[in-house]
Amino acid sequence: MFRKLYIFVLFCSIFSALPYSAQAAVLSFSQLGNKYNLGSVFPVTVYVDSTGDVMNASSGVVSFPWDKLEVVSVSKTGSIFSLWAEEPTFSNKSGTVSFEGVVLNPGYSGSNGKLLTINFKAKSEGQANISFTSGSILANDGSGTNILDSMRVVVVNIVDTETTTVIPSLADDEDSGLGGGVVITSKTHADQTRWYSNNSPEFSWALPDDATEVRTLINKTPTGNPSVSYKPPISEKVIENLSDGVYYFHLQVRTGEGWSATSHYKVSIDTIAPEPFKIIFPHGNSGVAPQPVIFFNTKDKGSGISHYEVKIDGGGLEKRAPHTTSNPYPLPPQKPGKYVVKVVAIDQAYNSTEAMESFVIESIDVPIITYYQDKIDSGDLIRIRGTTYNNADITIIVREGDEVISKDYVRSNSSGEFSAILTKRLSSGKYTFTAFVTDERGAISNETKPLYITVKSKFFTDIISLSLDYLGKVVVALLVIVGLVLSGFYGYKKIIYKFKYIRVQGKEAEDVTSKSFALLKNDIKRHITRLNRAKKMRELTKEEVDFLEDFEKNLDEAHRLIIKEINDIDTDIS
Repeated sequence: MFRKLYIFVLFCSIFSALPYSAQAAVLSFSQLGNKYNLGSVFPVTVYVDSTGDVMNASSGVVSFPWDKLEVVSVSKTGSIFSLWAEEPTFSNKSGTVSFEGVVLNPGYSGSNGKLLTINFKAKSEGQANISFTSGSILANDGSGTNILDSMRVVVVNIVDTETTTVIPSLADDEDSGLGGGVVITSKTHADQTRWYSNNSPEFSWALPDDATEVRTLINKTPTGNPSVSYKPPISEKVIENLSDGVYYFHLQVRTGEGWSATSHYKVSIDTIAPEPFKIIFPHGNSGVAPQPVIFFNTKDKGSGISHYEVKIDGGGLEKRAPHTTSNPYPLPPQKPGKYVVKVVAIDQAYNSTEAMESFVIESIDVPIITYYQDKIDSGDLIRIRGTTYNNADITIIVREGDEVISKDYVRSNSSGEFSAILTKRLSSGKYTFTAFVTDERGAISNETKPLYITVKSKFFTDIISLSLDYLGKVVVALLVIVGLVLSGFYGYKKIIYKFKYIRVQGKEAEDVTSKSFALLKNDIKRHITRLNRAKKMRELTKEEVDFLEDFEKNLDEAHRLIIKEINDIDTDIS
């Protein structure tokens, strides 16, 4: 049965997919707490309580002692179910009642959600426990999560006689009338176990076809003898402006067979809100602690405190606190700033009293950014370094305008230093980033001032880089050419200078040579003159005469050749 219900609910929930956080949901009965005569018929209503979540389906098997009770009928009137996956069925042989239904979107959230009413007949004396042997409550979260937390039990007592329901003035034929009581319902106070702030309950019942008279009574006694007669009979009754307290509505119906057993219906009324109270901050309402502790407490003289609702800064419900955990109560962690906390005390009838108090969360020091890249190419990673508190958590937020692009988290070391490489690769544009720190206590700093990052397109960067690369090569080539030209010009000037130098040196060599040969000639002539003088004294040999003549000729030839070579060098240079 559960599997079919799960599939059906999943189909019904596919378009809702509502966010879900686990809360408690309960299956329960209307706890009448009354004694019932043998043979009387009384109703037991099955309810769902899903105040913390939206549900859209439920199923269950109700078990009852078949030796003491039997099911007369099952009513779907007033049920929150829109569809029945399986029609309610019962078996007096096995002592079970089964149901399985669906609430279409947007589902159901709240208490006192009526599923069905089981009309029992008392068969034998004793205590009868009515309970659930199985059940489910499925959340309207798109996944059919079972949020059932508990299933309640109701206990009824069956007695042989109920003297308070017998009216002494009845005739014998009237006293032996219908044994079963009429089923009473109330659309204003549907659950007899709950408190209501409405002090004008409405009651209704179905009259038998041959009903001739109705008697009613409302008082604070669980069993009562109806005394107010209505002829012709009525099928509904509104009792207005009751004072706070617990009441019982009693009803009898007369037919041709006589008077029915007395039926009873319990209503609990509380119209007064809980007493005023204050919110106290035991450690002061200002400090760096992100999760201040508060105290609050109050009383309710009527139905009693059900729970407290805690809201911060006018936002949604932060937490629903049972009245047993109101002191002390730690608030949820908050960022630095000024806040107002509101606590609403709610009693069992949903009357409420609220208190408000302001508090301030002070900021710890912001992180110090010591390095980051203010200009990068698209696709490049961003590196950030900084200092802050030791072993603290740093959150880095990148924005484009007001839009958050990414969030990165990093932890500082024991010296308070941190280094982060952002995971988001940014496209070309202008961005800002900020950072804030959360220390080991959970205290939070404000965000740093925005720091700017310019991201250039990789395409244009490559073009510029390529252009600069080629331009650099061209410049180098031009510098080489200019160098060669300057070197050539310098070499040419140096060669010209050398040529002039050689020419000057050649001229000097020519002069020196001529002077040298002239000196040699003079010396030779003096030597020849001495030899000629000697000739007068003796005859010169033929060898000496040939030597003198050849030497003079050779000397003239050498002089001529040297002068010629010097002149040839000068000619080549020119």
